[in-house]
Amino acid sequence: MRRLTILHTNDIHGREEGIARIATLVEQLRAASPHPVVYVDAGDVEEPSRRLSNLTKGAAMHRLLTVAGCAAHTAGNATWMKYGPQEFPAHQEAAGYPILLANFRTPAGERVPGVQDSVLLDLDGVSVGVVGLCEPMMFHEFDFGLRAADEIAVIREQAAGLRDRGAEVVLLLSHLGLATDRQVAASLGGVVDLIVGGHSHDLLPEGERVGTVPLAHAGSYAEHLGRIELSLGDAVVVESISVVPVRDDTPLHPQVVAEIAAIETEVAALLGEVIGELAAQLDLASDRECRIANWLADILRERMNAEVGLVCPGAAFDDSLAAGPLTRAALWHACSSPGNPGATTMNGEQLLTVIRRGLDAEFAAGTTRSLRGATRGFLHLSGAEVRDGMLLIGGEPVDAARSYRVAGGDWELSHYGGYVEREWELEASYHFPTILREAIEEHLRQQPRVGPPEPRLHGALR
Repeated sequence: MRRLTILHTNDIHGREEGIARIATLVEQLRAASPHPVVYVDAGDVEEPSRRLSNLTKGAAMHRLLTVAGCAAHTAGNATWMKYGPQEFPAHQEAAGYPILLANFRTPAGERVPGVQDSVLLDLDGVSVGVVGLCEPMMFHEFDFGLRAADEIAVIREQAAGLRDRGAEVVLLLSHLGLATDRQVAASLGGVVDLIVGGHSHDLLPEGERVGTVPLAHAGSYAEHLGRIELSLGDAVVVESISVVPVRDDTPLHPQVVAEIAAIETEVAALLGEVIGELAAQLDLASDRECRIANWLADILRERMNAEVGLVCPGAAFDDSLAAGPLTRAALWHACSSPGNPGATTMNGEQLLTVIRRGLDAEFAAGTTRSLRGATRGFLHLSGAEVRDGMLLIGGEPVDAARSYRVAGGDWELSHYGGYVEREWELEASYHFPTILREAIEEHLRQQPRVGPPEPRLHGALR
């Protein structure tokens, strides 16, 4: 009777020390096992709000997961939501394992560059096929130019192909969430041998079973390492599913620690470069108009060839920028936002609604969980101004019936920022994988010396 241990994580979300502890546990369990042990990850190892992941657009996390011994990883939504699929090739270059994504195709029916549908692993004579899927929820907000396929049809096709190539075990590595995993499992008896999942951050200490298909989820944030014991005889038998707590006193794996240090050294060299010159301080404020948000609004309006630019300072910035030479470190410290430049078309009535809301003192003083304690601040404008109680666009009163091209970040143009209404069904386009600070850098290459932008709010909007 042959045996196999599958170790798994999901939704690590940029916890590099967590990966270092996971690596120690994986190494210990491998050393103690007389049979093959494989470690896989079910997505979202990246996290735009965490420093090292943010500074490398997630690539650092794949380097760390590689050192930890990961054999396969399914693409999660953390990359899609901020960088788009254009970043997958860079992630695959950083990873020493295949990044899997089977349920998306280009309009021409081709595989998404930088990922593959499945992989066949040879684990000391045990042949394991792994299929990767990701939840298509982000397509309700963003158009990435891709098409999502029916999950069950994709799994059946991929599993059959893996069996034909000799897979003894077929594993679905899912970033669909537990509810969807349960739904698809009901149709996959005899197709896959088990589902290892993520996305919903559920912890299943002993797993669960839907029909004949076992499910395993290991929570989130590298707090648990999932463990599955299988036996292979006439059939594949999942003998047990459990989780190993990742305690704070678990030693950090020295190779992961060394890789973190190497990445920090690389990042430090990048951050030290001078990228511009500020003639005056660009202040950040939440209770009044501020220069730094007006500056970004100008940049976005110009970049997106729009008539109006909108910026929420609390979503875009963390700090002011001092006068004098501007280093990349200072810019990235002030603008850690993973937001993307974008544009949409809205009518004058909608635009007036957005700006009224953005200039409301109570709304501006509010916050959301996504802002991590920062307040929104007043909405800042470019190509528009408030004067004599009126909103002027290009010097003319806003026309409620006319359409305007409006630039901003995804925070200003998507309903989750609170400015636009979901019912408007605005069609925004974004410059993925560019994020706000990169848009600023690109602007500085053309205009490296920055003067203070003029104010746009001359009194209250009636």
